[in-house]
Amino acid sequence: MAQDNLLTACDVTFHTLDDDKDRYTHVTITVRNGAKEEVASIDDDFGYFAANSNNGPFNLSIVKQVPKSTFGANGWVNIRIDPSNEFDTWTFNLKLGLVFTDGKSLNANENEIELTAERREHNIPIAD
Repeated sequence: MAQDNLLTACDVTFHTLDDDKDRYTHVTITVRNGAKEEVASIDDDFGYFAANSNNGPFNLSIVKQVPKSTFGANGWVNIRIDPSNEFDTWTFNLKLGLVFTDGKSLNANENEIELTAERREHNIPIAD
């Protein structure tokens, strides 16, 4: 019986659109598989992201090295901000890649995400 390919790496890249990310706004990204297990994460301020700038890739820590088959159609990425002030709004595109031992990958990509002090979290599905 062949062994399923295991998660070996995960990274995220942001393209900030017309509304920047303040220097001290904290960002948390959590990746979960179809069984709702936390498999990768990152938790950082990252510094200032200017409007119309690219930032990353940033490597996520692998929390649990799981088989690719555990993602199924129900894996997702949660991004959360803890704004440095009540007026911070960040608009951006997100690209996240998961790499497995066979070199193949899964991705979570979404454009025009807007997070604010009132709307701090967003979920993005993981796809082939």
